[in-house]
Amino acid sequence: MQKAIAGFSTEAVLNALGGKLEPLLDVIKAGKIKGVTNCTTTATGLHDYMTVNVVKELIKRDILVLSGGCGNHALEVAGLCNADAVALAGSGLQEICNALGIPPVLSFGTCTDTGRISMLVTEIANSLGVDTSDLPVAVTAPQYLEQKATIDAIFALAFGLYAHLAPTPPVTGGPELVKLLTEDLEGLTGGKIALADTPESAVDGIEAHIIKKRAVLGI
Repeated sequence: MQKAIAGFSTEAVLNALGGKLEPLLDVIKAGKIKGVTNCTTTATGLHDYMTVNVVKELIKRDILVLSGGCGNHALEVAGLCNADAVALAGSGLQEICNALGIPPVLSFGTCTDTGRISMLVTEIANSLGVDTSDLPVAVTAPQYLEQKATIDAIFALAFGLYAHLAPTPPVTGGPELVKLLTEDLEGLTGGKIALADTPESAVDGIEAHIIKKRAVLGI
């Protein structure tokens, strides 16, 4: 049996930060946390393998994870949503988690709660005076089963975010659609779909995107 700290929301995150976003923004600017990734997924392939290992790799690379959807339970069962998981994080993320008393994976709730994560992203963008597409933020549905996860990814695209999906959705028969989702849309909203079927390659893409956005912001 694993313990999990659940029930995070925009309000709960702000409360943990003392009522304002500056402590989080300051550590992101300082590079102690590279960025933030939302993980929402269910399960295909080996049970919870991609979900758990993508998130382990993200926190190891100092990327804070906000989890939601069916895959959130997998992360709770794996023990990634409690204070003990801080030991698996990179040194920068460890420092922040210990200072704030939070785990490296913040449980935002069920599938119907994942939209609340966009509220926090909007708060961060507004605080910095930039568009959501300018933030070092990404979305991953690393082991989706149902259409709900792909809808989350489409929302992320409209929101201007990088969205990783695995397995490859059944759209490869439409090359123009594939080009729109993986290339052209980035020039319209700032969002794009990324496909990767191993934890390491998925996180390589997410980290590269986050580092690129940090460079543009000058942090």
